[in-house]
Parts: sequence; C-alpha cells; structure tokens
Amino acid sequence: MNEIIIAVLKKFFTKGVTVLWENKNSISLYLKTLFWKYRNKDIRFSISYLFRIRIPDTNSYLLVPNRRIDNQLQPVGGVYKRYGDDKLFEKWGYIPDNKKNGLNVDKESDGDLRFRVKGKNCINVIKWFEEAKEREVSAEREFFEELVNTSILPKDLFSSIKYKHLKRFSKHLVWSKHHSCYEVLIYDVFELIPCHEQAEALKSLTNKSHNLKKGFAIVSCDDIEQLRLMKKNKQIARIGEHTKLIINKTF
Repeated sequence: MNEIIIAVLKKFFTKGVTVLWENKNSISLYLKTLFWKYRNKDIRFSISYLFRIRIPDTNSYLLVPNRRIDNQLQPVGGVYKRYGDDKLFEKWGYIPDNKKNGLNVDKESDGDLRFRVKGKNCINVIKWFEEAKEREVSAEREFFEELVNTSILPKDLFSSIKYKHLKRFSKHLVWSKHHSCYEVLIYDVFELIPCHEQAEALKSLTNKSHNLKKGFAIVSCDDIEQLRLMKKNKQIARIGEHTKLIINKTF
C-alpha cells in the first residue's frame, strides 16, 4: 500500500514540476506584474506571426522589407488582428499604440495586437490570446498582402497555401529603448509547405535575389545571423533581430 502511495505522489510531483517548468516564464510574469514594480506600469504588447519560407534545396530564405522601418528586412508576417467586443480591453485599461510608445495607428494597422495595458492585466491578455477567441487565428492575410498581391509570387500558384506551426516564442518585460517602455513580445513561427509547382516558383526568385526595389530579398542563414545583407562587401540592408527565429535562434 505504501509503495502505491509513493508511486502516486512521485507521479504527481513529477507532473507538477514539469508543468511549472513549462510555464516558468508565465509564472515569472505573473509574480512580477501582480506583486512587483511592474503592476501599475504601462506594458506594451506586440503579438505577431511570421513565416519561415525557405528556398527549396538551399539554406536561403525569402524576406521582405519592413513597411515601417526603412532599409530593414524581416520575415513575411505581421501582427495579429483583434475582432469583436472592446469591453474586455477597456476593462484592462487598453491604450492603442502611439508614436511615443509604439508605432502609432493608421487605417492598415487598426485592430493590430499592438497596445499597452497596466502590468496587473498582462496575464489576462495572455490568457485571452491563448484562447484564440475574437482574434485572427490564421497566418494567411499577411502572406497574400506581402507576396501575392504584390506579384512577387504568382497568384495562380499561391491562391491556396499549406503551412504548419513550428513554435511560439515570447520575451517578457524587456525594456525597449526605441519605444521607451517595457514590452511583452509574442511570436508564432510558421513554415510554408510548398507543393512542387510552388517550390519551383520560389526557386526562380533566386535569379533576382537582391531585387529590393521589387520588395523582397533572398538571404542566407549567415546573413540572418549577422543581421545584415551584404553585396560586394557593402551592407545594403539591415535584418530585423526577430528574423533569427526562422533559423531556430533567439534574440
């Protein structure tokens, strides 16, 4: 009987440790935002998704220019949109992005999951996001806007795409010098799964790999690690830090 009890307790304890370890970042955020100095501070959220689009048979990747930061490349993707009732966000003291503490809001960015709330509501925001209700859940919108609608990829071949979720990466309570506030950054990383015809179309892009004027670049894994695109020993573009996520690095 004692052996059975010990076995049950051992199993429960092991499971408990595993759950704590898997959620250690959220537990740390929970404690810091409910009981520490961050409780009443404005915390900026940026919750987005990005695509790993690897050129088949190579170790190179398709990137596009950042529409808000000049001369910077990044993966295809963008910030999730929120839908539905605003009452919950209003309850959390929601403040839209602005020029001082964010990227401001315009017609295209309205509803983006870039905003600020008081620290004490950070865990509520994360729970809301993970429930995937009243928000965008697919990653296709930015893919079509950045690659198909711009004719970088042919519409007839890429009218439908397959992709898979690779991972979710987050950074909690990091200080942003650019935005002058603490941030919670969340990224979903997806990988495009091209069919044969789509794979051939991606390969054809390498014939014009540094055509930044047409809105894309093909970059190597080394380029991403160094966060810069070089041509003839001259830097022609920066690469955003979060791009490292598509080569299984962190930042």
